[in-house]
Amino acid sequence: MNNLPQELVERVCGLLTRDDLKNTLTLSRSFQYASERASGVYTTFDLKSSNIKEFTKLYAGRRWAYLRHVRYQIHIPSYDATAADEEHLAKHNCRESSQELQEKDQLFTEQIKSLFDSIKALEGNSSEGKLQLTIYAPIREVHESCSHRKCISWRLHLLSPESLPRLGSVRALRIEDPGIVYPLEDNKSLLKVDLRAIVDLAAKFPRLEYLGCKLFAGSGWTPYYNSEAARTYSRDCDRPGPLRDTRLDFAKAIENATLPSTLREAQLDFLWPMSSAERIDHDEQLPNLAGANTYDPFSSSLRSLSHGLRRLELKAVADASLLWPSDGSVSYPNLESICILFHMSTPAGRWYFGGPDGLGHDAEGFSVNEGSYPPLEDTTDDEALDEEVDDDGLNIEVVNSKQFRVRPNDDVLSPFLTAFAKAASEMPKLKEACLWSPLRWQAGDSYGNSDEMGKDLSKWPDRPLAWGITYIAPQTFGFHFEGQHFSHSRQLFWTTGPWRPSDELHDLFGRIGDQSTELLQYWGLDNYGRDKLPLREVFDQFQIYGRRHPACAWPVDKSFIVHKTLQ
Repeated sequence: MNNLPQELVERVCGLLTRDDLKNTLTLSRSFQYASERASGVYTTFDLKSSNIKEFTKLYAGRRWAYLRHVRYQIHIPSYDATAADEEHLAKHNCRESSQELQEKDQLFTEQIKSLFDSIKALEGNSSEGKLQLTIYAPIREVHESCSHRKCISWRLHLLSPESLPRLGSVRALRIEDPGIVYPLEDNKSLLKVDLRAIVDLAAKFPRLEYLGCKLFAGSGWTPYYNSEAARTYSRDCDRPGPLRDTRLDFAKAIENATLPSTLREAQLDFLWPMSSAERIDHDEQLPNLAGANTYDPFSSSLRSLSHGLRRLELKAVADASLLWPSDGSVSYPNLESICILFHMSTPAGRWYFGGPDGLGHDAEGFSVNEGSYPPLEDTTDDEALDEEVDDDGLNIEVVNSKQFRVRPNDDVLSPFLTAFAKAASEMPKLKEACLWSPLRWQAGDSYGNSDEMGKDLSKWPDRPLAWGITYIAPQTFGFHFEGQHFSHSRQLFWTTGPWRPSDELHDLFGRIGDQSTELLQYWGLDNYGRDKLPLREVFDQFQIYGRRHPACAWPVDKSFIVHKTLQ
């Protein structure tokens, strides 16, 4: 066995099952190495602060070459009010103090530093490897405390990111919320990661090819509870002050960072989970997250990030500066695939859609001020609310919010569509592009006979709906629909219900792609009614990184890919 060529040994092991590979481990050293590699046992490691030594020992030798995916779970110790001293509880039974926030930031930073140091030690001086690194935000256990302690909108910050070593082996980075948490129903709290950490970490990987995230970054998206007490608690999960700050910090980080020139793929989901993002009540007054700016800095920074990409899949609350600057122009020399899911609300607190009869078209965002942040000490209102819940209990029955925004608000939407059309016309390699928004119709008392009106909007008004525009280049299987959407001509699909663009906007969309090639345009879909809104499943399949589009090597773990319809 020792005399067999290594290439032959590798081929033999590649044909064996995992059970058979257990038997070849002891045949020879050549078979041991080949069996370990072929088994895939060492390709993924679930890492946390408690098993870093085990990780380092396991991959210190040859197995480093087998490693492809490190999943790292951040841990913040549980909070138990019975363990806090009385002096602290006098001011901070409900609210976290600035010292507690700093301690959480320090714990978060220490664990990230430990992760980086461990990978750097395994790299040595070679920087060899092709890793995907996934970092999960912590879910904290909260016991023997009021609900204020579980409803947190403050962010976890990465301190002194410049002190982290550069890691040449990491080619893909994802930062994720690990699961959906309902703090009023569970003794848990999802601790949100500051969005700027995405940029600070990405800048530390000089050979990064793929950047992804799946993070809660909304406003007004908490469940609409039946009781005022539950609604008051839940609003602390989503205060606009910390949300505005984290968007601005992300923009500042992009402005000052030098991202790797190798970055070609981005899959950024700032609307996770979609069930929360679409839960918003359409009568809700929203915060102005852009402030006094004439454009949204967060949207503009995403445009800067996407300049050199080949593929971009984005879900966000954004404005026109996401695609086109308010002054000047921009080009996208490499972009081939782009799919943007935009929320129906804007960063300035306005809405891209209104009611069928104009209801809600003129809504404006409110200013974010000092009152938009959680207090750092208990207030008399906190105490009164806790006493009320202690006496009467907490009703966490969720009621349906009013959802009537299904018609484009041209004053707000047209500039966004104009920016998209201009940007797409500056993408010489563009093969596929999609801009869409998920919609819901559950109007309740907003309209006299909402059910009958809903049937005019869609064949199935009580199911998730969508509005969007899709472009497919000639001789392209658009969004990898095998056998469909293939043509020698350019194609535009206007899945927009009865809405039609102005002549000027229509002309801009006609400039996408090679204008010497015929442009075919389709208005509506026969299966759903040409002038009616389609079901969302039409667009749910337009996932650049889903099973229908295997061109990208990332992510390596298919658990990231969700095929089911967004609910």
